[in-house]
Amino acid sequence: MPKFIKPFKGVPEGEIYPAQFNVGDECPPELEAGATELRALEGTEEKKPANKAEK
Repeated sequence: MPKFIKPFKGVPEGEIYPAQFNVGDECPPELEAGATELRALEGTEEKKPANKAEK
């Protein structure tokens, strides 16, 4: 299971209230899509574009 790299709040399967997930917590499979979209999981960090020399 991937781990969170920043705090995330989501509703795990079978629950009715959101839970707070902290850095290092494992992400439940049902929340992976949302956490990936928000770049909250390992391997989804924003990649900074390479700086090109301006002419």
